[in-house]
Amino acid sequence: MLSREEAENKILAHANVEISPKAQEALNKPLGHLGGLTDEDQEFLALLISKIEKKEINLYQPNTLLNHAVYDSLNEGAKAKAELDAFNMLATIREIKKLWDAKLANTYQMENLVHKMRLTKERLEEASGDIYII
Repeated sequence: MLSREEAENKILAHANVEISPKAQEALNKPLGHLGGLTDEDQEFLALLISKIEKKEINLYQPNTLLNHAVYDSLNEGAKAKAELDAFNMLATIREIKKLWDAKLANTYQMENLVHKMRLTKERLEEASGDIYII
């Protein structure tokens, strides 16, 4: 049986395996997905990217996601919830944009993020109306 010190040294020696930069790059890349996005999700992604590129959505200002025609008519509690939801949605949108910029649109990661974002937006708007511009 190994002593604690011998076991730790064996673990450290195993953990210090050198990985080539090329292998590291391959490991960091999300898995590709040839099936791609559904038509609904593809349309949603195109809308989202278009609004970001046109500067209608600022990735660091959650209020740019709000449809003020609807938002302004809400009570204070509903406004606070909409603002919090916009803040959380924007975090996901930034992840989507990073994948888009890295030319990783056909990945499982992108598929899951876009689908999650579209369903979240639809669920939130069932209760509040068309409160978001996406």
